[in-house]
Amino acid sequence: MKTGIRRIFPLAFFILACLLTGPAFAQSELTVLKSEAESQAASQMLYNYLTKIAWEYLDAREQEIAAINSPALVEARKRLVRERMLATLGPLPEKTDLKAQITGRLERDGYTMEKVLYQSRPGFYVTGNLYLPAKGKKPHPAVLATCGHAINGKAADVYQSLWIGLARMGFVVLTFDPPGQGERLMYWDEELGETLLKGTTTEHSMAGIQCLLTGSNAAAYFIWDMIRSIDYLISRPEVDPKRIAVTGNSGGGMQSAYIAALDDRLAVAVPSCYMTSWRRLWETIGPQDAEQNMLPFIGSGLDFGDYALCFAPKPYLMNTAIQDFFSIIGARETFTEAKRIYELYGAGEKIDMFEADDYHGYTLPRREACMSWLGKHLLGLSTQQKEKPHLLERDRNLQVTPTGQVITSYQDAETIGSLNKAYARRIMYSPQRPNSIQEFESFREELLAKVRELVAYERITSELNIQNRGYAQQPGAKVELITYDSEPGITIPALLFRPEAEAAGDFPLVLYAAHNSKTDDAGGDIAVLVAAGHTVLAPDVRGKGETARPSRRSSLFQEWFSPDWDIPMMAFHVKKSLVGMRALDLVRGVDVLKAVHGNRNSQVIAVGKGSAAVPLLHAASFDNRISRVILEGGLVSWRAVVEAKYHRRQLDNVVLGALAEYDLPALAAALAPRTLVLANVADPMGHTLAPEQVAAEYGQTNHCYKTLGRLENFLIAERQAGLEITRAYAAAFRR
Repeated sequence: MKTGIRRIFPLAFFILACLLTGPAFAQSELTVLKSEAESQAASQMLYNYLTKIAWEYLDAREQEIAAINSPALVEARKRLVRERMLATLGPLPEKTDLKAQITGRLERDGYTMEKVLYQSRPGFYVTGNLYLPAKGKKPHPAVLATCGHAINGKAADVYQSLWIGLARMGFVVLTFDPPGQGERLMYWDEELGETLLKGTTTEHSMAGIQCLLTGSNAAAYFIWDMIRSIDYLISRPEVDPKRIAVTGNSGGGMQSAYIAALDDRLAVAVPSCYMTSWRRLWETIGPQDAEQNMLPFIGSGLDFGDYALCFAPKPYLMNTAIQDFFSIIGARETFTEAKRIYELYGAGEKIDMFEADDYHGYTLPRREACMSWLGKHLLGLSTQQKEKPHLLERDRNLQVTPTGQVITSYQDAETIGSLNKAYARRIMYSPQRPNSIQEFESFREELLAKVRELVAYERITSELNIQNRGYAQQPGAKVELITYDSEPGITIPALLFRPEAEAAGDFPLVLYAAHNSKTDDAGGDIAVLVAAGHTVLAPDVRGKGETARPSRRSSLFQEWFSPDWDIPMMAFHVKKSLVGMRALDLVRGVDVLKAVHGNRNSQVIAVGKGSAAVPLLHAASFDNRISRVILEGGLVSWRAVVEAKYHRRQLDNVVLGALAEYDLPALAAALAPRTLVLANVADPMGHTLAPEQVAAEYGQTNHCYKTLGRLENFLIAERQAGLEITRAYAAAFRR
């Protein structure tokens, strides 16, 4: 296969030396929004934009819930909720042999604990502890005991306390490690003796982001584990299948809420320290780790209240903490809504809310409230239960697997990442290779229609409202500080660089999408472009530069996933994507260039660096006015993200379900026959790939350019440090 691969090396040393001494700016000189009020407004702009959309969805849902006035309408709502919840998960697998086994047993005062191992999917080992009561008449009521985000999962002290207390009351209790916790760490490093990702939420989200690209969700794996765990409980002769409850705290509360809404085999539910409302969650701590976001949940017309609604009229206790970071106000609002639904069945006493004036966690007051609720509804007890002191086990005493980790105990062990990779290979789009111009045009038209829908792109033609905000000084250039309105509610700060001297002839205009901020390369590549005679527009697309808000997430989340985890997740919740929104900002940047330049027929060259490459590739595919595209340091493909074990800062570049319809090489192919340069292309961790590796990934792109007879317009390049941009990509800048 012939491909335009170029290795571009520096010229003479004196040229390099000159280039490394470009003009420098003070940051304040290039700040467009200089007042504190405008700066704060800009940093909150995208959040406010998404919030407005979210509130519209939530307001519409509230009206729908208010119109429910009979059990028949509740039942209809249940069917709708379940259908929409399942749609966010991707397809659930067929049930297979659990291959259950008992790997050990502990005899304790008042109960026996069995160490159980089963496979919820082939190779997806579940490590559990089954507590069997010494007292009571068989078959016993049972509890599916879900764990929160403790790194040691089922072995966490507060969970052990509750499970032992319930077993001594007469319940069979099955607790198990969620994926990414306990004995099921997915990124276990044997030499370190811990997860390389340093936490449960990072474990969940590393794989969870990969799931989003396949149109699935990490929550599907948690939910399927619970469905199969109920299957295991029912298979045990000690268990009464008509008296099974579920409870858990925090992440376990989330799991409890999920499975109670979806599995009718459950008789009682007690989610703890989770139930609130999306409106309150959104405006306080924001979206949590990957499996806590069924996407697009809000855009599907759903809220926390739907979890309880789906369980009506069976006993449901919302176990809450007044000092919790999950808003107690939201919990009270959701309880009020759910109480009215229960009353439609004449079952208002079957739902209750317990509030403890303490903090997040399955603390003693909530454990006792759970024991009392389950005792009342499954054992017929009328007294409030009190927890007795228990001797708790060390983690190793509860260990189910030989090594303490599934991934090192069983050669066929799967993780969410590996299962999602296999799923991706089954559903991934087949690259089309049109063999005529007519076939190519049909391919491009069909592809772009799908892409616009998936990224939620809609061309906006409202007033740009270009505003001058001042000037900055640069030798050889006029730098104008401007803003423009990409769409109502979104104002983009930008820098407009013009050559100081009139250029002889009409040089192409340049749209410059920087990696982090419009100021990134002001004294480097942009200065070189202006010196060469180009007018350059460098915008801060929404969520970057001056429009970025300070991240509220841990340094781990910022390092691995996104500078601001909340914003892309919020966008997904309301059927938007950062890729689509930022592509619009860049297309509107072309509008600005055309508006401010005397010759509206001038060609436009688009340059995208690093994280800007994916949205710019989309923008160029949507706008034929961009005649030449240079992508430097951009992601090679989404397939590579799904295939990799690790990826870094790829959340902003995700398009939900994209891989079923297209990938970046297909979109690049749609640019043919326009000039396209792919330089210093990066793998999912940000490491530069060899041109030969990139060429192998972009075979479809190469084929389409060849079909149109313009193979010379598709270039794969390596730009060496210090080589000026106009020389590195001379073919793209040729007049």
